[in-house]
Amino acid sequence: MTIDDEEAAGAATLMDTLPDRHRTVLRLRLAHRLPAVEVARILGTNVDAVLLLQHAALNHLRRQLAEGERAIAIGEV
Repeated sequence: MTIDDEEAAGAATLMDTLPDRHRTVLRLRLAHRLPAVEVARILGTNVDAVLLLQHAALNHLRRQLAEGERAIAIGEV
């Protein structure tokens, strides 16, 4: 599976909607493939906090995607 430029731009735009801490956690966990314990060390927090931030960030992105899909379905976009 490949991601085209439009999809990449859309993903970057969605990431920009996240609070800084959430965005940082996702980038370290997903883009850099760091384990939660390493992200916790980098951010000066604990593993539970990292996992909660990651969960909140992913939920935020899911909501944003769902809202975008609803807007497309009803012709707002």
